[in-house]
Amino acid sequence: MKKKIIIGITGGLATGKTTVADMFAGRGAVKIDADEIAHGLLKEDGEIRRKVIDIFGDDILTDGGIDRRKLAGKVFFDREKMDSLCRVLHPAIIRSVKEQAGRIPERIVVVDAPLLVETRLHDYVDIVVVVTAGEKTQLRRATDRGISEEEAGNIIDKQMPLPEKAKFADYIIDSDMDMRAVKEGVDRIWKKI
Repeated sequence: MKKKIIIGITGGLATGKTTVADMFAGRGAVKIDADEIAHGLLKEDGEIRRKVIDIFGDDILTDGGIDRRKLAGKVFFDREKMDSLCRVLHPAIIRSVKEQAGRIPERIVVVDAPLLVETRLHDYVDIVVVVTAGEKTQLRRATDRGISEEEAGNIIDKQMPLPEKAKFADYIIDSDMDMRAVKEGVDRIWKKI
């Protein structure tokens, strides 16, 4: 039996990480989404919810749940608060990614994780794919999703610079290229593995 291969996909805000991860899934990989895990933890893990509310206060609550937009508004403009949130969430996210990957019977698993490098999850995966895009592209895509340009710029400024993240890459996919070129990049990687 061939060894399981775990591919980590990362990049910055609106670089196309999820699109690339979905392309791998479309070729037969099983996808694990670190953001979905984080959302689930905020919704379902009582201990984590309590810790987050203790740090950020009751004003992040809406209908008894944590309003992710309100939470984002607090952390994206304050590095210390972002670090506090990461200390609460990241160990549980990493544990969940590893547990899910271990249970998946398929040979290729793709982990869509914006903070793959920052959380050192890149040490766990077999292949690191960094998806890059120019800042203008990132801002345009983010505003198309309803994020203000100011908020998007702030998020980008607080993230690890893409050239720094690219140093950890086994493969780089530039999503500024047209979609056909991005698909070809995914195909090249898929054929090698």
